[in-house]
Amino acid sequence: MSSRESVEPLQPVFRQGVAPLVLPRLVIQRLLPAPPLRPWVDHYWFVQGPPPDAPTRDKLYPDGGVTLTFRRLDTTAPSAGWDIARRTVAAYTTTVGATLGIRFRPGGAFQLFGMSLEALDDADQWERWAPDDWKALRDSLPDLSLEARLARLDAWLLARAEANGPRIGHVQRLLPLIDNGHFRIDRVVANHGLSRRTLERTFRHQVGLAPAQMDLLQRLKHARALLSGAEESSISQVALACGFHDQAHFTHRFRRHVGETPGEYRRRKRSTT
Repeated sequence: MSSRESVEPLQPVFRQGVAPLVLPRLVIQRLLPAPPLRPWVDHYWFVQGPPPDAPTRDKLYPDGGVTLTFRRLDTTAPSAGWDIARRTVAAYTTTVGATLGIRFRPGGAFQLFGMSLEALDDADQWERWAPDDWKALRDSLPDLSLEARLARLDAWLLARAEANGPRIGHVQRLLPLIDNGHFRIDRVVANHGLSRRTLERTFRHQVGLAPAQMDLLQRLKHARALLSGAEESSISQVALACGFHDQAHFTHRFRRHVGETPGEYRRRKRSTT
C-alpha cells in the first residue's frame, strides 16, 4: 500500500462531540474518534481563529495522556509534533491559527505506535517513531475541511491499529479503576496476576509514569473538576471524594502539583466563568 493510499479518508460519518475546553478568550472544540479507536484515543481537538487581543494564559495539567499536534494548518507549511506534560506548566497562546490535536489516552500512543513513553521526552523523538506516511498525512490536512481532516485521522490511526495489532493491555484494563478512584496497587497485584515489578515496568514503559503517579494525577484531575463545578462542596468533602484521608494531605498534594491551594484554584476558576 502506498503512503498516499494509507491516508485515504473514511466516508463522512456523524461526529459526536464532547464538552469544549473554554479558556479566557479561547474555545477549543473537542470531538470523538471512530468507535474502534476509543480504547486508545480520547478525543480530537481543534481551534482556529485570529490572535487574541492579549496572550491567553492557562495551565496544562498532566494526566498520563499525550497529544500529537498538527499546527499551522491554515498555511502551506504545517508542522507536527508531540506535546507531553510530566508536570504542571503554564501555557501561553499568542496566536491561534488552525491547530488540530490527537489526544491519546494513557498507553494509547504505545499501543498504536509501539513507542516507549519513557523514551519519548522531546519532539525530536517523533521522527524516530513516526510511520513512514506521516508527512503525507500532515501535508494533506490544510486542504481539507474539519470533518474531512478528522476522517483522514481516523483512517490513518485505524491503519496503525491494523498494522500493529494493538490490544487492550494491562494499562487499558486498569484505567477504569484509576478513573473511579478504586486503584490500589496491592489489590491490583493480587487480582490481576501481576507482580509489583511488572506493573511498575509496564506503566513506565507505556505511560511514562509509575502507577502510583498515574493514580495521584487522576485523583487530582477529579478534584479540579469538583472545585471548578457549580456544586458547593467544602475542601474537606472534595478531599474525601478524591481518596485523600484528610484535608491537610490533600492541600499539600494539590499545591505541590497544581501550584496553588484548592481554595485559590476554586476562586480563580470561578472568577473566569
